[in-house]
Amino acid sequence: MIIIGIDNTLDMGNDTLDYIAMVGRAHGIKMQHIAPHKPIIYKNNKILSIKNYVECLEKEDNVELLVIEFKKTSIESELYKHISFDIIVLFDHFLLQKPFISHKIYFEHKILKHFKCKCFLIPDTYNFKQKGCVTYGWHKDADISLSSAEEDPEGLTKIQCCIQTCFPTYKGTFVTPIEFPVYGKARCTEELLAGAAVFILYGFDADTFVQENNIYNMV
Repeated sequence: MIIIGIDNTLDMGNDTLDYIAMVGRAHGIKMQHIAPHKPIIYKNNKILSIKNYVECLEKEDNVELLVIEFKKTSIESELYKHISFDIIVLFDHFLLQKPFISHKIYFEHKILKHFKCKCFLIPDTYNFKQKGCVTYGWHKDADISLSSAEEDPEGLTKIQCCIQTCFPTYKGTFVTPIEFPVYGKARCTEELLAGAAVFILYGFDADTFVQENNIYNMV
């Protein structure tokens, strides 16, 4: 089971969550999405800690992709300190309580130190490079970048996704530099790119996204 964390502080991850759910359903991926605000979860009339809940899912082997949505409040409550994430997706925004502090600083001093994660998927605007981090965004030096974006009259956004560097995926393959289109509905192109980046890290190749475009054209 692959565990993905989505930082949805200020609702910046909504479109990414929708994209992941849509692509997951289209490919028959067995998914579970939770957004706990308390340290306990109810499962089969039992009260479990978040850690035990995740362990139960892993033992049952009925879920391939677990998406955990969290916000700043749950980060500060350390609800996930016992969870080992495979991917955590972060966005660039300012915190409501401290608008003068960027999320990059919060990432470096809070999230990076308190989360167990194999790969942080972070915006290129963080200007942060470290092993275990994959960057995405408009800049050509981002590991996964976008070169253009346009929206059709029906509200479907098309972005040109560019894989700029080689890195391993969770299916044991390696991605290589390539450019291909990605379609989806999004208010913010970066959120759509982040969703595509999740599936690139998962192991989808460019051909899969091209096939996916046909699905979105029928939506």
